[in-house]
Amino acid sequence: MEQGNTAFSLPEAGLVIGDKYLKQGSAGTHEHRYAATGEVQAVVPVAGASDVERAVAAAARALPGWRATRPAVRRDLLFRLANLVEAHGEEFAWIGAREVGSPISGVRAIPGKFAAWTKYAAGWADKLEGRVVSTFQDDTVFDYTLAEPFGVVGMIITWNGPLMGLAMKLGPALAAGNTLVIKPPELTPFTAYRLLQMAEQAGIPPGVLNLVTGGAEAGEALVRHPDVQKIAFTGGITTARRIAATIAPLMKPAIYELGGKSANLVFADADLDLAVRHSARQPLFLAGQGCVLPTRLLVQDSIADAFVERVVAEVESLRIGDPVDAETEFGPVVNEGAQQRLLSTIDAARERGDGRVVTGGARPASQPGGYYVAPTVFADVDPASPLGQEECFGPVLSILRFRDEDEAVRIANGTQFGLGAYIHSTHLGRTLRLAHRLHAGTIQVNGAPTARENAPFGGSGLSGYGREGGLEGLAEFIRTKNVAIA
Repeated sequence: MEQGNTAFSLPEAGLVIGDKYLKQGSAGTHEHRYAATGEVQAVVPVAGASDVERAVAAAARALPGWRATRPAVRRDLLFRLANLVEAHGEEFAWIGAREVGSPISGVRAIPGKFAAWTKYAAGWADKLEGRVVSTFQDDTVFDYTLAEPFGVVGMIITWNGPLMGLAMKLGPALAAGNTLVIKPPELTPFTAYRLLQMAEQAGIPPGVLNLVTGGAEAGEALVRHPDVQKIAFTGGITTARRIAATIAPLMKPAIYELGGKSANLVFADADLDLAVRHSARQPLFLAGQGCVLPTRLLVQDSIADAFVERVVAEVESLRIGDPVDAETEFGPVVNEGAQQRLLSTIDAARERGDGRVVTGGARPASQPGGYYVAPTVFADVDPASPLGQEECFGPVLSILRFRDEDEAVRIANGTQFGLGAYIHSTHLGRTLRLAHRLHAGTIQVNGAPTARENAPFGGSGLSGYGREGGLEGLAEFIRTKNVAIA
């Protein structure tokens, strides 16, 4: 079998504060284990409050110079960074496989996505402009607006897609003239550290990007810091609520990109070959550890029995193995805690009768070591049950049935989440009707890709608010100032 490139090694993770690369953090260390085996592969320094204090100070010192840097120069620096990441794409893919346990066959596309997102944002750097405000009612005033950066932005990213999480925030924030303090979790410290090394190589000045890998202590300090002007957060609803409660008295704005329980509606008139492949494989991408994955599959009654059989066959065909093996299609979950949580979730759903397990439901027999959970499919799921309502964040697919459009919409909209929704139908009128009726920030029809750099991405309800991607994503890092001259 073809193996992933073994010439790479994990970077020696650490903190980056100003021009200093630090191998110690004030909150101790974390043993990073390879998800495929459970073996310790690195000891990671963990940042604490004092490290965050110094990182914010470094970002604040760098802010005036970065903000004053000509927009075309910022644009070119970001293009250099994007090109470097793309040129080292295989290295970043290998790091991602070792860091998270995601199959290298899937993450090989991510460096290219990082480059695309960063170049798109960079292209706006020299096009951000204000406008002249109409003064037809008072010709004694000249009134105009300025598009300005917030200042120091605290960027808190999650562990499931480190490079993609950085792609969606870093380019827009820097293009607009902000400086950053980035806090990845200690679970995934390597991608961000390697990226900051490349940012220095690209010529981005010290202090513009700072890295404080850590847990709750570092996150709390970053959120509370008075010099941090905005928070850009990707993660879970529990942490988001803590952030919101903390920053509310400070009147500090935030972007929240949170979880989902995205519905995938398959109608009898769909291209069934396409729908089967998408419905079986997309929810299990990255072992199901993705916020916008279509984890609720709604199938029209008239085709449900045959469709479920085909989905199960497709799921069971997935090649489970070592993430760095190029033939692996399905890898482990991120750590032992995630594995045990998911197995408990599956057992509890089975005991409650939320649905019936038609494949999976335990550890895969072929992988006795590491943190694997077999791809699991529940059929005939009760829409009101915990399995039909709550995000599993793992390889668990729930299949539900519907009779007609109205029932499909009712079930799809019947959760507190609102991130993504998917439609499979060859009836154009139906897809346009449903796009208006479904409560989700992103609607994908017939396998269209999600999270493109030139289109807005984000949710509503418990899926958060704010947008990433497109001009809307850039606007999240700009505040408008009005100037009136008598």
